[in-house]
Amino acid sequence: MNTLVSRRMTNRLPLASWAFVAGMLAFMAGVGSPASAQPSTGAMEQGAPVLLNDGIPKGVENVTVEQRLGNQLPGDMKLIDSKGRKFTLSHYLDGERSLILTLNYSNCPMLCNVQLNQLAQSLDQMGDLKIGEDFQLLSVSIDPTETDQRLRDTKKRYVEQVPSHPKAEEGWSFTRTTKANVERLAKEVGFSYKYNPRTKEYAHPAMLAFVSPDGVITRYSLGVAFPPDQMKLALVEAGQGNVGGIVDQFVLWCYSYDPNENSYVPQAWKLMRLGGGMTITLLGLALLPYWRGRKGSPANATDDETPDGDVSTTAGPDGTSEPAPLKPTQWHLHGNAD
Repeated sequence: MNTLVSRRMTNRLPLASWAFVAGMLAFMAGVGSPASAQPSTGAMEQGAPVLLNDGIPKGVENVTVEQRLGNQLPGDMKLIDSKGRKFTLSHYLDGERSLILTLNYSNCPMLCNVQLNQLAQSLDQMGDLKIGEDFQLLSVSIDPTETDQRLRDTKKRYVEQVPSHPKAEEGWSFTRTTKANVERLAKEVGFSYKYNPRTKEYAHPAMLAFVSPDGVITRYSLGVAFPPDQMKLALVEAGQGNVGGIVDQFVLWCYSYDPNENSYVPQAWKLMRLGGGMTITLLGLALLPYWRGRKGSPANATDDETPDGDVSTTAGPDGTSEPAPLKPTQWHLHGNAD
């Protein structure tokens, strides 16, 4: 656009004015560029609006997540938590509680902060499922140079954002490991990332991996938005019947995961079956009194007729027996007797 404008103005202005115009255009371009290239530092504050650049920088086109559902996490992989304690990954797979796995690093300039802030907000709004009771969180740093003190600072920042989870301190672990182990774990979960030695930053996607109590990847959540209801369904699904109550299991039965929408959506055929079953049940309850009335009515006829079909008798005023009044269905019997 600037080139086209300069060509038109060259044809209309004297040669002495061309240099002035070119200089103004260069100045305007120079003023606008740095402002648009620098991220707003205010976006790092909790609750501040965040604007993400939708463009993909050159060299990081392959920084994505390949969903590898059904893969088993490497339980023997060694980790060090924020207190300097050494564990294997299997320590966080207790066979009872599902696990949310994130890959981040503390010195990330933007994406990790945005992702974990949003994750903490959604967790605090999720309701009856609690960190450390119904499920666990494990954040593994992709930066092998990260220190224990840095991990402690990062953990403190996000645990404070989930006051509705009293056991978050023990249920949300921030860990580090070696470069080889990070690469191994990233490969297993399909998480790709690249290190830029010039800026000393990592290019990586946003990802949550939901893991069953025995270490199998059951679901992914990609992006920085984590609706609480969607997270709850993913945790219930990962829990394989051990997480959530009867109502949660029933709601999960009514939904299925749509990879195109990256969310759980209602299953129409299951809802139709449910509606049909409820309709039949209500009709049965409504007709039950009628059926019970029909069932009781034949008993009234047995008082007037003997088992062999003879007409029963009643006592008259003087104590003598008299034949009971005939019913229409007994007329033929009385006629035959005559």
